[in-house]
Amino acid sequence: MARMNAKRRLKERQMDLIRDYPHWAVNDGEVAAARGHGQGGEWEADRGPPYVSETTLYAGAGTDMEGSANLIRRVLGIPTSFRFHKWDGNNFLRSFDGPQFRFLYRNVHSHLVIPPLEKGGGVPLLGWNAIHRLYQYVNEGDNTLVVAGGPQSVLFINANVVNANGGYDLESKWHDGPYERQRAARGTPFEQCAVSLPGPGTQVHGVALASLPADAKSYYEAGDVSVVFEIPSGDGRIIFLGFDYAEANVPWVHALVAAREFGGTPKK
Repeated sequence: MARMNAKRRLKERQMDLIRDYPHWAVNDGEVAAARGHGQGGEWEADRGPPYVSETTLYAGAGTDMEGSANLIRRVLGIPTSFRFHKWDGNNFLRSFDGPQFRFLYRNVHSHLVIPPLEKGGGVPLLGWNAIHRLYQYVNEGDNTLVVAGGPQSVLFINANVVNANGGYDLESKWHDGPYERQRAARGTPFEQCAVSLPGPGTQVHGVALASLPADAKSYYEAGDVSVVFEIPSGDGRIIFLGFDYAEANVPWVHALVAAREFGGTPKK
């Protein structure tokens, strides 16, 4: 019942936003998308269509495929195509529109990783159908959306991720490190990570603690800034890692690996 009410509120908010625009600024496709077209069912990585993958890396607009995104790919062990080493295949998501994400959002126990978004590269602004599907991906099926990077990545969450209460208004903020592990990390994969994360230069950004939702869990922070946190959302979660991954900083690499241990395919 709670999930049905959340979906109803989401659709109502989307339609309210559509009505805020003059009629000439809205086309029929946007109105239809606001109704949240989707399919039923769910799939796991070991069954279902070929698009399904346990860990998928976003490789679309704004990503640095020669720098930070490539480092994340290597850390997570995501292979490129045979022989030509292209970023092709089901492990890479080029766009939130199209057939791949229409299958992917119904996955369960999986991880979708958004690498740091480049300054000037533009933050992907999703259409209504994609926003609705991303909402379902995060809120259903014990999935984890891992977002890494700085202010651009915070903007990605604010612009594209909604919840049962409307969305997020995270305030990007910087504070020098190191960043101390918090009690909230106990019993989570971050418990096995370093007791503090370094803050080399300006490579680490976070959000103001006051801007986090009430149910969020801050795992690493300094002053009034959290640089690693979790936002529970329905059956899933958002994990934010405020490092730009321009280099293989060992404690931050371990934090990335730990983030992928949230959710995941249950052990039998």
